[in-house]
This record gives sequence, structure tokens and C-alpha cells, in this order.
Amino acid sequence: MTPPMSPLPSRSPETPPPSRGLSRWGVFLPVILLVVLAAGWSVFWFVAAGKATEAADAWIAREAKRGRTYACAERDTSGFPFRIELSCTGATASLPADGGPIVATAPRFVAVAQIYDPRRLIGDVRGPIEVTDASGRKATLSFATAQASVAVSSDRRFDRTSIALTAPRLVAGADEIGAAKHLELHLRRAPDGSDGVYDLAARVEEATSPALALVPVGAGPLSGELQIEARGVGDLAPQPTSERLRAFAEAGGRLHVALARVTRGDVAAEAKGDLALNIEGRPEGKLTLTARGVDQLVQSLFGAGEEGNGKKDLLSSLLGAGAKMLGSPATLDDRPATAYPVRIANGRLSVGPVKLWRSPPLF
Repeated sequence: MTPPMSPLPSRSPETPPPSRGLSRWGVFLPVILLVVLAAGWSVFWFVAAGKATEAADAWIAREAKRGRTYACAERDTSGFPFRIELSCTGATASLPADGGPIVATAPRFVAVAQIYDPRRLIGDVRGPIEVTDASGRKATLSFATAQASVAVSSDRRFDRTSIALTAPRLVAGADEIGAAKHLELHLRRAPDGSDGVYDLAARVEEATSPALALVPVGAGPLSGELQIEARGVGDLAPQPTSERLRAFAEAGGRLHVALARVTRGDVAAEAKGDLALNIEGRPEGKLTLTARGVDQLVQSLFGAGEEGNGKKDLLSSLLGAGAKMLGSPATLDDRPATAYPVRIANGRLSVGPVKLWRSPPLF
């Protein structure tokens, strides 16, 4: 008997082979998109770099009309693909000042802006910077590093700037003026956006100078810090000091000193208060000066006398006690100090009831 035959398996429709053209597109499409993107980005960078160069040329032209000239022996644009870098070799700046223009030169200056944040500019200076005044006197500022940054707001107004110097040293002719471990300066427009109102902060670390040898206060390097709010400040562009001070006085300008501090050895002092200029150019204002190390100051001024010289010891003690009577007990850095009321009226400086020197007009 013939066995029954098993049914043949059903055959599924054959799957058509993949399209060879579609396969090629799948491989080359990402590459093509990348090439297009790179080309578009290159065009965007070169357009942005060209606009940055045009903006720099326009700014230099505007400054020249105001008597402030800037020039480069050679200028170059680079930084592709993510930043725009303008480098200036043989940088020169001529700025107006009392008595004639001041000319500053530097071997190289570089300004960098990120392509995604063109309103913030970072600068780097290669020193030394040589400054020459109208009479031909020269000064040289050297440093290990010098960096600066400038930011503008969306409405193209100044927002803030910072300058930081590492190991600065200033020499005038053959004479050393001073040096420091670190120096920095920060200036910003008031957070509320008020016109003519700026916040200023500065700090210096371990400053030295031959002039400090003439100051009988403390010993060793000096460190300081300054925090002020300035009101009535006009155009921040460079101009002669006398003109700026006159405009400040006429605008009713005022400085609120949040902190002015100096430290040298065991001596420290802080001042807080308000200052202004009257229409005659003389300072006005009130400050509270808190200092520690008054006894050391008196001993430095008058000497403790030779050992066994009771009269000089007594004189120093009396002078120290009298100085403390001008103020009131206070603390500074958790150490005993004295707070002194300082008043300046029409340029006349007074500490308590004692009137001291009078400032000449500042313009």
C-alpha cells in the first residue's frame, strides 16, 4: 500500500531585493549633509569675521575723530571655526591728556570673541607696554600676563569690563615706581541700568614701592581693596583728567565708598562713606576710618626713645592716647581698633575736631 503523500509546504512570496540606489543614499546622505553644514558654517564664519573687521575699522575711525588714535603695524583675523580672533602686532594708542597726548605701545594685542557670544570680547596683551607723555618722559609697564574682557548689552551699550595683571612692574625712566604680585580692576554698569551709575572694584596683592619706605606705617608689602559706586559719570571714553573731573562735579557726581582697605604688616585701615567734588574742584564728604596699629604708627613717628629714656616713652604714650581720643573703640579683623570720623569740607580734611591740610582744586 502506497503511503499517503505529505502536503508540500506553502511558499511565501519572495521579498524583493533591496534597492541598490536607496542603499547608496543611506551611506552618502550623512556625509553630504556634513559637507553642506561645514560649507554653510564656513560661509557664516567668514561673514561674521568680515563684519567684526568692519566694526573694528568703524570704531577706530570714530575714535580718531575724537582725538584718540589706534593703529597696528600688522593686523590679522583668525580663530576658525568657533571664535573670531583679531590680532594686532605693533599696537599703538595715542590718547588725550593734560599737557598733551600720551602714546602707548605694545608688541602685540589680541582680541577674541566666541562665535556664539559676539557681545563679549576677551583681550590679551603681550608686554611690555611703553608709555610716553608729551614732554618725552617714558614709563614701562611689564607683567607676566595681562588679560581684559569687555561685554556689551543687547542694546550695544557698555555692560562691564575687567582687567587682570600678574606680576606687574612699573618703571619710569631708570626709577622703579612699584610692583605687585597681582592687580585687578572690575567696572560694570549699575545692575538697574541707571545712566551714569557704575560699580568699581579693585584689588592689589603684595604691592611694593620705594615710596613705601617713606611711610612710617607697618612693614613689608601693601595689599588693598576698593569697592565704590560712582554716580554722575558721563562718557567712559578716555579724556584728560581735569575735563573728566569737571564734568563729574557739574553733574553732581558722588562716590559711595562701600570699602577702601589697606593692609601692611600688622597695620590695617578701612574707610567707608561718601565723597564728591564741589564746583570749585575741591573734595567734599564724610568717611569713617577704622584702623588698628595706631600705637605702632605713633612709635614710628616719634620713636620710643632709647632704653631708659622715660620722657620719650611718656610722650609717645600721651600722643597715642590723644590719637585714640579722637575716635571711638572698634574692632578690625577681630582685633582692637579705633574708628575715626573724617570730614572733608571745601577741600579741608578734619579728623574729629582737628583740622589738617587742605586739598587744592583738582581741576
